[in-house]
Amino acid sequence: MAHASDAIEIEGSPSKLLMLCGIGILMTAVSVAVAVPLLPDLQPGLFVQALCYVGVVFFALCTVVAFWRLMTTRGPVVTITADGIRDTRIASDIIPWRAVQGLSTWEYSGQKIMVVKVDPAVERGLHLSAMASLTRSANTALGADGLCITAQGLKIEYPELFAASTARFNASKGGA
Repeated sequence: MAHASDAIEIEGSPSKLLMLCGIGILMTAVSVAVAVPLLPDLQPGLFVQALCYVGVVFFALCTVVAFWRLMTTRGPVVTITADGIRDTRIASDIIPWRAVQGLSTWEYSGQKIMVVKVDPAVERGLHLSAMASLTRSANTALGADGLCITAQGLKIEYPELFAASTARFNASKGGA
């Protein structure tokens, strides 16, 4: 078992979450303005309007999630130890390094995301969050086959998150 001093604990960043809320509100408003349409000189086609209605729902949900995390997240969001990694946004359980088959970076729309490939038998036993369960199939279809951990909304940038995770993963496998 890892000692508390061995743990890397990464908390949420209120300023980053506030920024995400602001961007979400702006994108929702733009989607509404085009979908309805609220601008007098704008005459979007049916396809663009339908796409904007989808945008309204998508961006509004993203804003609600960011706001919810801003209001409810206390303490570390991601914990990396010699035993494994835990992201409370994904699962309440620690994912043991012995069950991790690999770590990789997946980039989508300019955002880098760490993909944790977990032994399917162990993954089935994890208590995944509702969001992780809902997005798992979509992420796989887009090319991220594993549990996705992002630095978005955290007090760390992606390169540091990936480096710390990779170092602990490699150490657990006896590698450098």
